[in-house]
Amino acid sequence: MKKYLLLSGLLALYSLKLPAQEQDFKITHGPWLTDMSETAVTIVWITNKNALAWVEIAPDDGSHFYGRERPKYYDTYLGRKQAATTLHKVRIENLSPGTRYRYGIFSKEVLHWENDAKIVYGTTTANPAYSRNSLSFRTFSSSDDTVSFIMLNDIHGRAEFMKELCRDIDFTSVDMVIFNGDMSSSIHNEEQIFSDFMDAAVELFAKRVPIAFTRGNHETRGPYADYLMYYFPLKDGRIYRTFNVGDVAFIMLDCGEDKPDSDIEYSGLADFDAYRIEQAEWLKQAVREKSFRDSRNKIAILHMPPGVSGWHGTLHIDEVLLPVLNEAGIDAVLSGHTHRYSFHPPMPGKTTFPVVVNSNNTYLRGDITDGRIRIRMIGTEGSKPVEHLLD
Repeated sequence: MKKYLLLSGLLALYSLKLPAQEQDFKITHGPWLTDMSETAVTIVWITNKNALAWVEIAPDDGSHFYGRERPKYYDTYLGRKQAATTLHKVRIENLSPGTRYRYGIFSKEVLHWENDAKIVYGTTTANPAYSRNSLSFRTFSSSDDTVSFIMLNDIHGRAEFMKELCRDIDFTSVDMVIFNGDMSSSIHNEEQIFSDFMDAAVELFAKRVPIAFTRGNHETRGPYADYLMYYFPLKDGRIYRTFNVGDVAFIMLDCGEDKPDSDIEYSGLADFDAYRIEQAEWLKQAVREKSFRDSRNKIAILHMPPGVSGWHGTLHIDEVLLPVLNEAGIDAVLSGHTHRYSFHPPMPGKTTFPVVVNSNNTYLRGDITDGRIRIRMIGTEGSKPVEHLLD
């Protein structure tokens, strides 16, 4: 018996040390949804080895998923299907607004690649669409009369706390989940992104409800920080952007760092003043677009709250971005960063809109109906929700 136990222990230890090429091919993280619109979505997942990846979709119309051939959408770049990667990002376009689709993800292992005429594939792993727990998503629709969302910020790698905080949320009742910065304290490698918050997000909602992601100041830090947005790809490649859900226009801004670019903490890597000026020039044009101007409600998402801090980053936001927001008819700015709740009504001569700051220990829920914005900050069991109604 002792020899058997010793042998079992050695085999278990050996299995932990198997090189990647000897491990079973599998999906290690995901899938999750991002960059949703009325007619498109991006689906992202990770495998432990390089693979050719695709998504198959079908309307949620009661038909059997495999009743006929379903369209395949590949991870492509400049006309070439991607196969030398473990990060799979499939953009699906030309969908119908307000429509629920079922989907399955597929990854075919690349065993050997001598040249493009001699690629040897291995097994295909999938999250099959025919299972009872098949995955689905619903595209946004301009005809929706209610828009609902959850906002999380300043999680700082507390994945288990995030799951506890969100355990009673009915995610089927919201259109999206906004990550408004500092989900990590700094980015050192790929696995940290998942252990800090993304595995928890996939477990909670992200297979079926899309993520709208913007950075906080902490996510600009670390040797892997420049790769963070690979995991939340955007069609135009910019973190700052506008998009519409129902009759609501959202502005997502990228705050940059909170201290001067020359601060010793950044080791000469920071160039955020120029970046915020770049955003301001873009924002002047974005708020003139018809899709933004004609929206009944307008909400800005920005990690660091404008108009309420004396730190350099916020003061620079106040200088270059705030004047544009003040002229844009913004109904509310939703922020985090300070790790405590606060509400700042419009301040004559400074802001023309309220600023709501969510704490690091609550989630913010927004529900917008008939032009009325209901904002609630909700914590774990026993804490008292805070509510604001913004007409």
